[in-house]
Amino acid sequence: MRALWLAVVLGACAPEVTTGSYLCGAEESCPPDQACDGVTDTCVLTAMAEPFACADGTEHAGDDTSAQARPVPMLACVSPPYRETGCLPLSDGADWYKLTPPATCTAVAVQARIVYPISYEGLALELWDLGMNSPVGTDVACPDSIGDPAHAERCITLTINPGVNYGLVVKPNGNGTCDGACAYNRYDLSVQLATPE
Repeated sequence: MRALWLAVVLGACAPEVTTGSYLCGAEESCPPDQACDGVTDTCVLTAMAEPFACADGTEHAGDDTSAQARPVPMLACVSPPYRETGCLPLSDGADWYKLTPPATCTAVAVQARIVYPISYEGLALELWDLGMNSPVGTDVACPDSIGDPAHAERCITLTINPGVNYGLVVKPNGNGTCDGACAYNRYDLSVQLATPE
Protein backbone atom coordinates (compact mmCIF):
# COMPACT_ATOMS: atom_id res chain seq x y z
CA MET A 1 0.00 0.00 0.00
CA ARG A 2 2.84 2.37 0.91
CA ALA A 3 4.53 1.67 -2.48
CA LEU A 4 1.31 2.47 -4.34
CA TRP A 5 0.91 5.75 -2.43
CA LEU A 6 4.54 6.69 -3.19
CA ALA A 7 4.05 5.95 -6.90
CA VAL A 8 0.93 8.15 -6.98
CA VAL A 9 2.73 11.03 -5.20
CA LEU A 10 5.80 10.79 -7.47
CA GLY A 11 3.61 10.58 -10.55
CA ALA A 12 1.76 13.70 -9.47
CA CYS A 13 5.08 15.57 -9.19
CA ALA A 14 6.17 14.91 -12.79
CA PRO A 15 6.39 18.26 -14.62
CA GLU A 16 3.96 18.83 -17.43
CA VAL A 17 5.48 20.62 -20.39
CA THR A 18 2.86 22.87 -21.95
CA THR A 19 2.83 22.85 -25.73
CA GLY A 20 4.43 25.95 -27.23
CA SER A 21 6.16 26.95 -23.98
CA TYR A 22 9.69 25.93 -25.02
CA LEU A 23 11.82 26.94 -27.97
CA CYS A 24 13.20 24.01 -29.93
CA GLY A 25 16.68 22.87 -28.99
CA ALA A 26 19.56 21.89 -31.23
CA GLU A 27 18.57 19.82 -34.27
CA GLU A 28 14.84 20.27 -33.54
CA SER A 29 15.04 18.62 -30.09
CA CYS A 30 11.93 18.81 -27.89
CA PRO A 31 10.48 17.10 -24.80
CA PRO A 32 8.93 13.64 -25.28
CA ASP A 33 5.61 13.61 -27.16
CA GLN A 34 6.40 17.00 -28.70
CA ALA A 35 8.01 18.07 -31.97
CA CYS A 36 9.61 21.23 -33.28
CA ASP A 37 7.15 23.48 -35.08
CA GLY A 38 8.96 24.75 -38.16
CA VAL A 39 6.97 27.99 -38.29
CA THR A 40 7.35 29.21 -34.69
CA ASP A 41 10.52 27.30 -33.60
CA THR A 42 8.64 26.11 -30.50
CA CYS A 43 7.96 22.62 -29.18
CA VAL A 44 4.34 21.66 -29.72
CA LEU A 45 2.28 18.47 -29.62
CA THR A 46 3.55 16.25 -32.41
CA ALA A 47 0.21 16.34 -34.25
CA MET A 48 0.30 20.16 -34.27
CA ALA A 49 3.86 20.56 -35.64
CA GLU A 50 4.10 22.29 -39.02
CA PRO A 51 7.05 21.78 -41.39
CA PHE A 52 9.73 24.46 -41.67
CA ALA A 53 8.65 27.42 -43.79
CA CYS A 54 10.12 30.77 -44.68
CA ALA A 55 8.01 33.79 -43.72
CA ASP A 56 6.70 35.87 -46.61
CA GLY A 57 9.34 38.23 -47.96
CA THR A 58 12.33 36.51 -46.30
CA GLU A 59 13.32 34.10 -49.07
CA HIS A 60 15.24 36.08 -51.68
CA ALA A 61 15.46 34.45 -55.10
CA GLY A 62 18.41 35.11 -57.37
CA ASP A 63 21.00 36.10 -54.76
CA ASP A 64 23.01 32.89 -54.61
CA THR A 65 26.25 34.29 -56.09
CA SER A 66 28.35 37.39 -55.53
CA ALA A 67 27.31 38.68 -58.97
CA GLN A 68 23.65 38.51 -57.85
CA ALA A 69 24.20 40.15 -54.45
CA ARG A 70 21.32 42.24 -53.11
CA PRO A 71 22.52 45.83 -52.49
CA VAL A 72 22.62 47.18 -48.96
CA PRO A 73 21.44 50.82 -49.12
CA MET A 74 24.29 53.35 -49.06
CA LEU A 75 25.39 53.77 -45.45
CA ALA A 76 27.14 56.79 -43.94
CA CYS A 77 30.73 56.43 -42.72
CA VAL A 78 29.22 56.04 -39.24
CA SER A 79 25.74 54.59 -39.55
CA PRO A 80 22.91 53.01 -37.60
CA PRO A 81 22.41 49.29 -38.28
CA TYR A 82 20.74 48.24 -41.51
CA ARG A 83 18.63 45.15 -40.79
CA GLU A 84 17.53 42.32 -43.05
CA THR A 85 15.55 39.16 -42.26
CA GLY A 86 16.36 36.21 -44.47
CA CYS A 87 15.68 32.52 -44.87
CA LEU A 88 17.63 29.67 -46.44
CA PRO A 89 15.31 26.78 -47.32
CA LEU A 90 16.73 23.40 -48.25
CA SER A 91 17.10 24.43 -51.90
CA ASP A 92 18.97 27.71 -51.23
CA GLY A 93 22.74 27.55 -50.85
CA ALA A 94 23.49 31.19 -49.95
CA ASP A 95 22.24 34.77 -49.63
CA TRP A 96 24.61 37.49 -50.86
CA TYR A 97 24.51 41.21 -49.94
CA LYS A 98 26.60 43.94 -51.59
CA LEU A 99 28.05 46.70 -49.42
CA THR A 100 30.05 49.72 -50.63
CA PRO A 101 31.35 52.16 -47.99
CA PRO A 102 31.43 55.78 -49.20
CA ALA A 103 34.67 56.76 -50.94
CA THR A 104 34.72 59.94 -48.82
CA CYS A 105 35.31 58.03 -45.55
CA THR A 106 38.81 58.54 -44.15
CA ALA A 107 38.70 55.29 -42.19
CA VAL A 108 35.82 52.85 -41.87
CA ALA A 109 35.01 49.48 -40.35
CA VAL A 110 32.11 47.16 -41.03
CA GLN A 111 30.21 45.60 -38.13
CA ALA A 112 27.99 42.71 -39.20
CA ARG A 113 25.97 40.36 -37.01
CA ILE A 114 23.85 37.32 -37.78
CA VAL A 115 21.40 35.74 -35.31
CA TYR A 116 19.68 32.44 -36.05
CA PRO A 117 17.85 29.62 -34.20
CA ILE A 118 19.95 26.65 -33.07
CA SER A 119 17.02 24.37 -34.00
CA TYR A 120 18.20 23.94 -37.59
CA GLU A 121 21.42 23.89 -39.59
CA GLY A 122 24.03 26.38 -38.43
CA LEU A 123 24.89 29.38 -40.59
CA ALA A 124 28.14 31.11 -41.48
CA LEU A 125 28.77 34.77 -42.29
CA GLU A 126 31.67 35.81 -44.52
CA LEU A 127 32.91 39.16 -45.86
CA TRP A 128 34.32 39.17 -49.41
CA ASP A 129 36.20 41.72 -51.49
CA LEU A 130 34.09 41.52 -54.65
CA GLY A 131 36.74 43.06 -56.89
CA MET A 132 39.30 40.47 -55.82
CA ASN A 133 36.62 37.75 -55.57
CA SER A 134 38.11 36.52 -52.31
CA PRO A 135 37.07 36.27 -48.65
CA VAL A 136 38.58 38.83 -46.28
CA GLY A 137 36.72 38.05 -43.05
CA THR A 138 34.85 35.22 -41.35
CA ASP A 139 32.48 35.26 -38.41
CA VAL A 140 33.48 34.82 -34.77
CA ALA A 141 31.49 34.66 -31.55
CA CYS A 142 30.01 38.08 -30.83
CA PRO A 143 31.81 39.77 -27.90
CA ASP A 144 28.57 41.48 -26.82
CA SER A 145 26.26 38.50 -27.28
CA ILE A 146 22.87 38.72 -25.58
CA GLY A 147 23.33 35.13 -24.40
CA ASP A 148 20.06 33.70 -25.74
CA PRO A 149 20.50 29.90 -25.49
CA ALA A 150 17.96 29.24 -28.28
CA HIS A 151 19.84 31.36 -30.83
CA ALA A 152 23.39 31.58 -32.15
CA GLU A 153 25.07 34.94 -32.75
CA ARG A 154 28.06 35.40 -35.04
CA CYS A 155 29.86 38.66 -35.83
CA ILE A 156 32.39 40.24 -38.16
CA THR A 157 34.13 43.51 -37.26
CA LEU A 158 36.79 44.50 -39.78
CA THR A 159 38.43 47.65 -41.12
CA ILE A 160 37.61 47.97 -44.82
CA ASN A 161 38.60 50.29 -47.67
CA PRO A 162 36.35 53.22 -48.61
CA GLY A 163 34.79 53.02 -52.07
CA VAL A 164 35.46 49.29 -52.48
CA ASN A 165 32.67 46.81 -53.24
CA TYR A 166 32.29 44.15 -50.54
CA GLY A 167 29.96 41.19 -50.27
CA LEU A 168 28.44 39.63 -47.18
CA VAL A 169 27.38 36.04 -47.68
CA VAL A 170 25.12 34.02 -45.37
CA LYS A 171 25.42 30.30 -46.02
CA PRO A 172 24.93 26.95 -44.29
CA ASN A 173 27.92 25.80 -42.22
CA GLY A 174 27.09 22.08 -42.34
CA ASN A 175 26.54 21.65 -38.57
CA GLY A 176 23.29 20.59 -36.90
CA THR A 177 21.53 19.31 -40.02
CA CYS A 178 19.55 16.45 -38.36
CA ASP A 179 21.36 14.14 -40.82
CA GLY A 180 20.02 16.32 -43.65
CA ALA A 181 16.44 16.47 -42.36
CA CYS A 182 16.73 20.07 -41.05
CA ALA A 183 19.31 21.56 -43.44
CA TYR A 184 17.63 25.00 -43.53
CA ASN A 185 17.33 28.06 -41.30
CA ARG A 186 16.11 31.64 -40.94
CA TYR A 187 18.20 34.57 -39.76
CA ASP A 188 18.40 38.24 -38.83
CA LEU A 189 21.32 40.18 -40.29
CA SER A 190 22.46 43.63 -39.18
CA VAL A 191 25.17 45.67 -40.91
CA GLN A 192 26.59 49.04 -39.99
CA LEU A 193 29.67 51.16 -40.65
CA ALA A 194 31.73 52.63 -37.83
CA THR A 195 35.04 54.32 -37.08
CA PRO A 196 37.72 51.64 -36.63
CA GLU A 197 38.86 51.16 -33.03
